[in-house]
Amino acid sequence: MKSFRKKIHKISTFIFMIAFVAWGYWIIDPQMQFIKEWLFSNNWCKKPELNDNISCGEESLFTQEKYSAFQTGQFKDAVDFFTKEINKKPNNPEILVYLNNAKLMQEVRKSYTIAVVIPIKQDDQSTAEALLRGAAQIQEDFNKKHKNIGLKIVIVNDDNNPNTVPKLAENLLSKDDIVAVFGHYTSELTKKALPIYQEKKVVVIASATAKREDILGDQPHPENFLFLIAPSVKFQIPKLIEQLKLATLTNGEKVAIFYTPSSTYSKSAFEEIRKQLDVNGIRIIDKDVSVPHFTAFSSLNEVKQQGAKALIFIPDGQVNPNSIKNTLSLIDVNQDQLPMGGLSVLYRTEILNRKDIVKKLLLVIYWHPLSSPNQKVIDRAKQLWGTGHINLQTAMSYDGTLVLTKALEKLSPINSWEKQRLDIQKQLNSLEVKEGASGTISFDEVGDRKEDTSQAFHVVLTKCTKFGAMFVPIKQKQALPCPEVQEPHPQPPPRKR
Repeated sequence: MKSFRKKIHKISTFIFMIAFVAWGYWIIDPQMQFIKEWLFSNNWCKKPELNDNISCGEESLFTQEKYSAFQTGQFKDAVDFFTKEINKKPNNPEILVYLNNAKLMQEVRKSYTIAVVIPIKQDDQSTAEALLRGAAQIQEDFNKKHKNIGLKIVIVNDDNNPNTVPKLAENLLSKDDIVAVFGHYTSELTKKALPIYQEKKVVVIASATAKREDILGDQPHPENFLFLIAPSVKFQIPKLIEQLKLATLTNGEKVAIFYTPSSTYSKSAFEEIRKQLDVNGIRIIDKDVSVPHFTAFSSLNEVKQQGAKALIFIPDGQVNPNSIKNTLSLIDVNQDQLPMGGLSVLYRTEILNRKDIVKKLLLVIYWHPLSSPNQKVIDRAKQLWGTGHINLQTAMSYDGTLVLTKALEKLSPINSWEKQRLDIQKQLNSLEVKEGASGTISFDEVGDRKEDTSQAFHVVLTKCTKFGAMFVPIKQKQALPCPEVQEPHPQPPPRKR
């Protein structure tokens, strides 16, 4: 009995000592800051590097401006600074991401860290901004909804450069707390970086639309960590062929295809078109649209002399500097004489600027605000950014980041980052998300998007936009009445901290 009492006494004394130490520490540090740091803050954003094309908030990847408060760990000052900046420029997604990151760091709130990889080209930053805007919208709403766990976004600039992206991916994943990646914008860069993500067992959700087998090449992986948020070209091409009425061509008639042979995406789409046209005996005239000394006038005359009945344009996603430029020159020279078709890469304002010569142009696009099944996303974008003009890059990054957050919500925050990475992959294999900008999102057994969201669009004239034209679904022959056209809204009121 005495032995039992001694044991009880020892246990009671031990508990009392722990309680006394905890009480004493609480007197010194009522916010329990050290404990929170020790338990919850395992992230490398506290010691960021500069000029590495990766940023938590220490520098702008768009302007190269350095943010010393974040860099030196003065996160309260960083919150104050970014709050002032976002009030000046409420449509700036980079600053909103850094503001949310700084808040998480200041609060020492446990958070999951994902990377959003975008192509920041100094001569054209619109695509990068659009991609970042969707992810920033998800982060803003996620962090407001969840009080005990946060979403930190690390922004990465791959510069749309396939030669440097493997090293960039290696450097990114050396930051252990990165649990998943959204990116890359083009199939070429996704293909180059994929072996690193596979080796590290990190999920990458890409907006690439090349067929999976063309992205994998000769490197199949036993386990899949690549999930494609956009429908593949194998879904888009049949719609393009149908809307251009190519199936009505007789056996032996010809179609000219201008594409980039060195591009994973462009070549994948080209091969899919060729395969489907071969069934009807339609012959193809193929032209490289990416060569530096391309002459649109002579190239178009050449394919006309060979009997081309239609033109299909598949430039790459600006990996090659000539591809888009040469395609636009072809459109100019064609002057709407031959029917023209293309895919989402031509969903650009430069097309609207050519409104008088693109009446015969059809584009198959996999998301558009006019046909979005979830108008709440657009309404929220109006509120957050001060404009409803979000495009398909914004929608895809919104959906890709949304899917990741739905997987994150099912994880245990106390698990190691290695376990979290694997659990995200398992969740995505069976997840079905219904509130995406493009509607329901789910993946098949290999990681391809199940839902085909693509549809054909054409350009119609309108007085309601600054371009004098707009893209509308092909079944629609005229623009919407002006009140229904999504025009920029007044800037939202200043955000409160």
